[in-house]
Amino acid sequence: MEVSTAANTACVYKLQKFWVADTFSEILARTTRFELICIDIPIGLSDGAESRECDVAARKILGGQRASSVFPAPIRPCLSANEYNNANAIARKFSSKGLSKQSFALLEKIREVDDLMTPALQRRVREIHPEISFWALNNQKAIQENKKTVPGQAQRHKLLQGIFTDTDDILSKSPRVGFAMDDAFDALVAAWTAAQAVVGRAETLPEKPKLDSEGLRMEIFYPIPIG
Repeated sequence: MEVSTAANTACVYKLQKFWVADTFSEILARTTRFELICIDIPIGLSDGAESRECDVAARKILGGQRASSVFPAPIRPCLSANEYNNANAIARKFSSKGLSKQSFALLEKIREVDDLMTPALQRRVREIHPEISFWALNNQKAIQENKKTVPGQAQRHKLLQGIFTDTDDILSKSPRVGFAMDDAFDALVAAWTAAQAVVGRAETLPEKPKLDSEGLRMEIFYPIPIG
C-alpha cells in the first residue's frame, strides 16, 4: 500500500495505491523507494525461555479478551520445523512452553521474513500489530469487537474513514481475491502507522527493545494517538 501525506500530517492521508503481494520478497522489490514499510509479522525472535517484551507489553495494553489477539511469537529454533508436532516439541525443549497452533500457522511467513531481514533492512521495515495501532487510533482504547465480526469491522471502518479520506474508493478498486476485509483494514492501519512514523509520531514497545541473536530489535512499532 502506498500513502502520500496531506497538509494535516497529524490526521488525514490520501491513499495512492492498494495491491496484494504473494511474498515478502515481492513487497521489498516493489517498495525500494519507500521510506518505511510496516508489516504484521514478528521481526526479531527469542532463542528460548524469555518471551519477547513487545508481545507481553502489547497484551497488557489491550487487556482482557483482546489480549489474546497478540499471539506469542515462536522462538527462533522453531523455524526449522515444517509440521506442528515437531515445532511444538522444539518449543517445549527450548522454552518449556508449547507453541500455539495460531503461531504455527504464521511460521512459514515468519521464516520468509526472517530469511531476508537484516538489522540494516529493519531501519525501513518495522513490525506492527494492527490491534495496537487501532488502540491508538481509538483514543487508546482497545476495540472489543473481534475484527472478523460485522460490528468489529464497522467500527474499524469508521475509524479508518477519519484518517483516509478515500478509504471506500480505494477498497472498491482493490483486487477481489487474495485477502479478506479484515486483512484490508489491518493493512490500512499499518499504512497509517507508517505515515505517522514518517512525520515523527510513532514509538516502540518496549521503549528500549532488546536485540535477538541476529541483531534484530524485538519491538512493536505503534503510532502516537492523534487525539
